[in-house]
Amino acid sequence: MFHINRDSHEQIYLQLYRQLRAEIETGVRLPTQAVPSTRFLAKSLSVSRNTVDHAFQDLVAEGYLESRPGAGYHVATHLPIFSAQSNITDQEPLQEKFIYDFTDDYDRMTLFPKRAWLDAEQSMMLGGLTHIQPANGDLQYREQLVNYLARLKNIDVDADQIVVTNGFNEAAGIIANLIPNLAENKIAVANPIAPNASGIWNRLGVDVIDFDDIDCLPEASAYVICPTHNFPDGHGLDNDERQTFSKWLIKNNRYLIELDTDGTLIYDGNQTPAIHHFLDGRKSFYYTNYDDTLGSALCMGILVLPKELLPIYKEKYGKLPNRNSLWQQQILSRMIANDSLERYIRQLTIVYRNRRELLIASLKKSLGSKIEFTGTNTGTFIVAKLQTDQSISKLIRSASEVGVGIVNPDRCWHNQPKDDKSIIMSFRQVDDDKIIDGVKALAEVWDQLL
Repeated sequence: MFHINRDSHEQIYLQLYRQLRAEIETGVRLPTQAVPSTRFLAKSLSVSRNTVDHAFQDLVAEGYLESRPGAGYHVATHLPIFSAQSNITDQEPLQEKFIYDFTDDYDRMTLFPKRAWLDAEQSMMLGGLTHIQPANGDLQYREQLVNYLARLKNIDVDADQIVVTNGFNEAAGIIANLIPNLAENKIAVANPIAPNASGIWNRLGVDVIDFDDIDCLPEASAYVICPTHNFPDGHGLDNDERQTFSKWLIKNNRYLIELDTDGTLIYDGNQTPAIHHFLDGRKSFYYTNYDDTLGSALCMGILVLPKELLPIYKEKYGKLPNRNSLWQQQILSRMIANDSLERYIRQLTIVYRNRRELLIASLKKSLGSKIEFTGTNTGTFIVAKLQTDQSISKLIRSASEVGVGIVNPDRCWHNQPKDDKSIIMSFRQVDDDKIIDGVKALAEVWDQLL
């Protein structure tokens, strides 16, 4: 699906050009695959054929499309972004549990930037690797992350403040060892939140207090919050709310643990600075990863430490080598340095924005007033509230019976409100056709239940 913004200052042919190129570069449209005809696109987008022709001719000139006499336009067989073909033997595809998969269960890697990754890997292999890396990870990678975090989140840190982890569980273990008297004074965690962001603390010997309103916070040493696109409710804090919260933390001399794991892809404007920015990094831990872009299978987390706790970190961890993949760190370092990672993120944002809009439009068309959408305009999933007397579990079971997979948010709640009728639908694994057909199947099976 292509989306034309007629209020944009960007010319229409450029909007179409960018979106089609993004779909080709991210693998949504594969080599030799036919693309919609100029006549069809002109009619469906209500633009002139000359506009579509202009976009297509630019893509032909750049090597992304090829024109076949009598057969229209196709994605080029040999794309400019693929300088070599992989010799890896094709493996059996992952067996799909659902025909229409709106869950967050799998990373099928269909949009993964394979060529950019392989190019960076080849460059890394020519240079070799050190045998032992510092406690907080490869220095070259951390130096690139300094620039990456500054550009994406307006975070001003030194390389020494960054620790490479294999995920949030490892990051939480480090945090629990650094905050003074955390076990005695407890930690407050936003409710709802992703399960491991809450459950890990008890396993570390730290008591947890839930909170659901930043205007009424419990007494604790530190506060865990996901302020950009929280799983599972999709909520976030705007710029003013972040500043207000940061002032409260400073006034009360409390620690912040800021999780930013589904906030890289922003669809309605510029990134809102991290709360870490408003705190000037004081008493502020910031954690992010690549789950929403490169996939959770990468198992690569980024933890930013407060400067004032660096001496304690070095005392406790300084002589321990970091055991996370130096191989992956070096690859990512090169991808950040040559802009291929952020270029991929920009292309992915275009693809996911269009998917998100198609999913919402399809649900509105099929379910009408029975559904409303909540949460911020970012991330890789949408949150919808249903007007129904049925339980969400029953609705999800009925959907699965016709091959539609949906996320049930109740696993993330402590004391979930009985009247909460929310569902989560991820759009990472579904293309346009699956979105349209999946929503139709969903509407048919729910017709008698809503």
